[in-house]
Amino acid sequence: MKKLLLALALSTAALLPAASALAADLDVPPPPTEELRQSTYDWTGLYVGAWVGATCIDGTLTDNAGPTDWEMSGCGWKGGALAGYNHQFNNFVLGLEADWGTTGNIATNEEAGGDFAFSMDHIATFRGRWGVAFDDTLLFATGGVAYARGDLDGINGAATPDHIKGDHWGWTVGGGVEHAVTDNLRLRLDYLFTRFKGDDYTKACCDVSVHDFDDHEVRLGAIWAF
Repeated sequence: MKKLLLALALSTAALLPAASALAADLDVPPPPTEELRQSTYDWTGLYVGAWVGATCIDGTLTDNAGPTDWEMSGCGWKGGALAGYNHQFNNFVLGLEADWGTTGNIATNEEAGGDFAFSMDHIATFRGRWGVAFDDTLLFATGGVAYARGDLDGINGAATPDHIKGDHWGWTVGGGVEHAVTDNLRLRLDYLFTRFKGDDYTKACCDVSVHDFDDHEVRLGAIWAF
């Protein structure tokens, strides 16, 4: 009996190294930690970008030589650049953003005595932003002040003036969605409503009043985050 027990003990001891080696072969190594993406995107930091979009305005102007009122409504394109800074608190994001852009002809009128085209050489906003982050996607609202340098070309009066300029101040509100494609590259789709104050467009030949008008714009932007 003692010889049998001794033989079993020796056999078990001989098998232990082989069993350990087999168990080691069955272990699956964990993935390298350096290849794992962070679970939460960090929205804090500076960024710059560019945007293009469509814009529509709704307003009227008065040729004071008549006086005659003309509709100043239509749609066109916009494009420009932006820059800003975000700071993230848990899932909430607060920030400041400024942008600048220019437009093509937005409102045109081909009626006799009121043949004109209206565009904006410069349009800029300075806005606050606040939103909620869902990892690498941000839903946000925005609001602030706006400025535009208007260009009125071709309204008929005593003569046909060439590009009369005017200044418009206003306020703007809107919102949108932004998504991080990579850690640095983000894409954005947003909407802004702007209410501009009117201004007088005067030249030696003419005196025209552009009244308060509304501006609706939808923009697609590409942003580089630092």
